[in-house]
Order: sequence, then structure tokens, then C-alpha cells
Amino acid sequence: MSALAMFRGLRPSPQLLFLGLLFLPAVVAMTSASPEESDGDLSCICVKTISSGIHPKHFTSLEVIRAGRHCAVPQLIATLKNGRKICLDPQASLYKKVVKKLLKS
Repeated sequence: MSALAMFRGLRPSPQLLFLGLLFLPAVVAMTSASPEESDGDLSCICVKTISSGIHPKHFTSLEVIRAGRHCAVPQLIATLKNGRKICLDPQASLYKKVVKKLLKS
């Protein structure tokens, strides 16, 4: 008996096909890479940082992005009252104090 004849003799059951169709989206979701895990075009948002010159009273919001696969250093992004966004140096003493104060409140 040839291999082709044996393969023709095997018929998958409808239940097995149904299970395969149910698990297909899960397999596709698991194999596709998430943005955090890919080496795609993700990179640091802050290319240049400011270490002084902008007083915290001009901030309307402050965003902290932890270091991760997308960027090796933590990023500190301030939105100013005029709507402009700037990157602050997280190692600058003034901005360290601001972050510390925010964490306490």
C-alpha cells in the first residue's frame, strides 16, 4: 500500500476540524510579536534632554517612561503650559526632586 493511498484513507473528524479552527486564532496571536518584544522601529522618544532652565511651575503634566526593550534609559517628558512637550534629564537634581515630590503625594 502506497503512502498516498494511506493518506487518502484517513479522514479527519468534523470535531477535530472544529477544534483546529477554534485554536487557530490563539496560535496566530501567540506567534505574532507584540510591540514591546519586537526589534522594530521602537526607540527612545527623548533624543535630547534638558537638565536645567525650565522651572517645574511651567509644567502641566509629567510623564515617566521606564527603561525597557524600546529604550535603555528612563525618559521624563514634561508638557508645558503652552502645550509644548520637552524631554527632561532624569538625572538632573531639580527634576529628581520633582519626581520624588510627586511620588510622595
